[in-house]
Amino acid sequence: MRIALLTTLPELIENNRIKEEVENLGHDFRLIDLSQFNFYAEKDQVNVEGLEKNEIDTIIVRGVFNSIKPISVIINNLQKDGTRIFDNNFIEHKYAIDKVTDLIKLSYSGVEIPKTAYERNFEYFPKKAERIGYPVIVKSTRSGKGASIFKTDSKSQLLKLIEELKGEDKKAKSYIMQEFIPYKYDLRCLVIGEHVYTMRRIPAKGDFRANFSLGGKVEKYNLDSKGEALAIKALKTIDMSIGGVDILITREDKRYILEVNHTAGFVGMEKATGKNIGKVFVEHAIKNAK
Repeated sequence: MRIALLTTLPELIENNRIKEEVENLGHDFRLIDLSQFNFYAEKDQVNVEGLEKNEIDTIIVRGVFNSIKPISVIINNLQKDGTRIFDNNFIEHKYAIDKVTDLIKLSYSGVEIPKTAYERNFEYFPKKAERIGYPVIVKSTRSGKGASIFKTDSKSQLLKLIEELKGEDKKAKSYIMQEFIPYKYDLRCLVIGEHVYTMRRIPAKGDFRANFSLGGKVEKYNLDSKGEALAIKALKTIDMSIGGVDILITREDKRYILEVNHTAGFVGMEKATGKNIGKVFVEHAIKNAK
């Protein structure tokens, strides 16, 4: 079978792992790099380099963050022409990092999330923060890997942060406010279909954020069936079959879903768990391509 990985992030380490596992399964592999997206069109034809008709049997879509709208149209038409596509619901979601939409979906489905407020004007932040109760987390709606997350312990700290954000020409609509959860365990669950892999994230000294990219440590964590069911439910609520689900567990064993990552890495999880997750990813993608 001729399998292609379509991405606008060709440098991702997971791309090499996917290549290895596709070839280990006896298939031909091609990386389609659309980071410099271009096309030529006339009448009823659109030509995109690397996406020639009848040259690929199955396309795995992963890590598309540039030229999202036109690429999704092209993928949709390739699928109509008979190319099997695994897009993890890319065509519907457009892979936007949209914490606001995801949190609304999670809340409607009855999944426990931290108290969350969204305002489009900084003027109303203090009032909503009082309703949440300090400490309050101010978090970017689009950044990942722990970036642009701030903890404010009082109204004065919040007002100071707001002035700093305004000085950087940031917009209120780009942030949410959340309840600070004093957690015992910060977990990242990687869900692939019904498979759940979990690691515990341990923050660096003096930091409340446990992201590995910020100097935190990770270790394998044996999540119970209750936690696995919660992770799977959260992912299905967002309507994907592969994703990273962040769970906080308190000392009282209360569980909160922080967010669902649409393009979760798996190489770090492989190191933490010792499992061949790349193979599971590729087999899932091939089986569920349509």
